[in-house]
Amino acid sequence: MRRILVLAAVLVSCIAAIAAPVQAAVTTRPVKVMPLGDSITWGEGSPTTSSYRAPLYNRLVANAGYNIDFVGSQRSGSLPDTDNEGHSGWRIDQIAASANGWLATYQPDVILLHIGTNDMNQNYQVATAPQRLGSLIDQILAARPTATVLVAKIVPALDATIQARINTFNAAVPGIVSARGARARLVDLSTLAASDLNDTLHPNDSGYAKMATRWYTALEPVLGDGRDWPLLRAPFEPSDPAPTWLDSAGAAIGVGGYCCALTAMESSPRAELARSGSAALMYSGADNSATQSYSYQRILATDLPVGATTTLSYWIYPQQATGTFVAVDLQFSDGSALRDSGAVDQYGVRAHPQFQGEGGHLVVNQWNLVRVSLGGLAGRTITRVDVGFDRPTGTGPFRGYVDDIAITDEGGADPGVNLARGATVTGSAACVAAEAQAKAVDGVITGNSKWCSGAAGATLQADLGAARTVRRFVVRHASSGGEPQALNTRAFTIQVSTDGATWTTAVTVTANTDGVTSHRVGPLTARYVRLVVTTPTQTTDPATRIYELEVEGA
Repeated sequence: MRRILVLAAVLVSCIAAIAAPVQAAVTTRPVKVMPLGDSITWGEGSPTTSSYRAPLYNRLVANAGYNIDFVGSQRSGSLPDTDNEGHSGWRIDQIAASANGWLATYQPDVILLHIGTNDMNQNYQVATAPQRLGSLIDQILAARPTATVLVAKIVPALDATIQARINTFNAAVPGIVSARGARARLVDLSTLAASDLNDTLHPNDSGYAKMATRWYTALEPVLGDGRDWPLLRAPFEPSDPAPTWLDSAGAAIGVGGYCCALTAMESSPRAELARSGSAALMYSGADNSATQSYSYQRILATDLPVGATTTLSYWIYPQQATGTFVAVDLQFSDGSALRDSGAVDQYGVRAHPQFQGEGGHLVVNQWNLVRVSLGGLAGRTITRVDVGFDRPTGTGPFRGYVDDIAITDEGGADPGVNLARGATVTGSAACVAAEAQAKAVDGVITGNSKWCSGAAGATLQADLGAARTVRRFVVRHASSGGEPQALNTRAFTIQVSTDGATWTTAVTVTANTDGVTSHRVGPLTARYVRLVVTTPTQTTDPATRIYELEVEGA
C-alpha cells in the first residue's frame, strides 16, 4: 500500500529464532490532515459542530493508532483537535482563491475535500462546476506535490431541485478525480439517506458518522503501513457505547423465552461472564418447534464497506449444545446476509447459525473463536450486525455469550490469538492501585483500563504459561485509551525468553508517536515476554501508560 510518510524502519522476518534486534514500523511524526470545504466540513447541523471530524479523529487515533494532526485556520467542534478549513457558504472558486495560502502555511499530508454544495445551492455556474473542481484539485496537487487529496462525491440535499444539480455534479466527479492520477482518490459520500440530514443541506450526527466511516476507509491505502485497520470493535463493556438494539428480533419464528415468563429471545450485555473485561452480550431463548426455529437479533447499526482483506471475528460461549446453533450475522445494503453468502470460518464451516451448530467445533462452556474472511463479499456494505439462532430440528432452551466482535481490514496473515490476555504479569510499581500491571492484559482499553508506572525504565513482564509460538506484538499506548497523543510511549523494547533468565530483544522502537504499534516477528518461541520502556512519553512526563500488551500466536 502507498505510504505518505517515512517510517522508522521495516520489521524484518526471521525463520525460527531472532538473529538480531529488529526495528518496528512506527510513525515518527504526526500525519497532517486538512479537512477542506464548506459548512459541512465546519460542522453545521451537528449540535457540537464537530462534523465528521470527531468520529474520524477517534477512529484514526484510538482504533488505527495513528498520530494525527488536523490542520487549518478554522476551529470548531468538540474533539481534541478542532483545526479545519471549513468555510460556511463558500463555493469551489472561493476555496480556490485561498487554498494556496492555507497549503503553504499548514503543509498537509492529506487533504479531505468536500466542496460543491454551495455551487449547487446557489445555482452558481453549475455546468462548469466539475471543471472548477478539477482545477482546484490540480492546484492542491501542485502546491503539495507529496500529498494525497481525497475528493468527495458530495452529500445529498432534501430539496429536489438542488438534488438534481448535485446528481449531475456527482456523476462527473469520478472522471474528474481519475484523470488526476494516483494522488487523487474518490470517496463516495453521496450515499447518505434523508434520515442522515439535519436540514436541506447539512448532515446530522448520524450522517456525519457515516461520512467519517467513508473517509476512514478511504484513508487506509493512503496511510496504510501494514497494520490492521479496525472497522468495528464491540467488547460490550459498560464504558463502551451501548448496542443500537437490546433484545430486538429482526426476524423470528418458533423461538420463545428461555424461562421465567419470557416470551422471546434475549440479546443484551450482562456483567456475568466475559472473554475480556467484565461484560459480554448474553443471548438466550427456547427452541419451541421441531421443524423450523430461528431468531435473528438486531445488535448494531453500521455503515462499513467490505474490502478484500476484511475479516469478521468474535468469541462465543455456548452453555449447552442447543446454544451452539448461534452465530454473528451481517446484513448488507443490497439486502443480502452473511448467513446466505457461503462464507466460511477458519474450519471451513459456513458462517450460518445452523451450520455452526452442526460443525462440531464449538465447545460447550468454553470460549470459542470464530473468524470469517469477508473478502469474497468485497464491494458490499455492512448495515447491521446481528446475533442469530437457527436450528431446523429439535427443541429445547439455549443460552450463552458473545464477546469481542470485531470487523477488521487485516494488514497481513492472521498471527493468531492474543496469548497474553489474562496472563500472569509482574512489573514496575503502578501509579495507583487501580492501574496495576494486570490492566495491561485484561483485553479492555476503555474506562481507563491501563497499567501506569512512574518508575524510570519501567518494565512489564507476562508469563504465557508455556513456551508458545509468537508472530506479532501489539502495544496500545495512551491515545488508544483516549488520552493525549503526547503521552504515547516514545521508546521501548520488547524482549522474549523461554526460561525467564536469558532474554533476547525482539523489537526495538526509538521514536514512536503512535497510539497503537504493531510488530510482526519470527515466528519465534517464547514463554515470557517483557516490555521495557526507555522513554515513556513525547514530553517530560515520566509516567508509562500501557492500555494493552498483546502477544499474538499459537
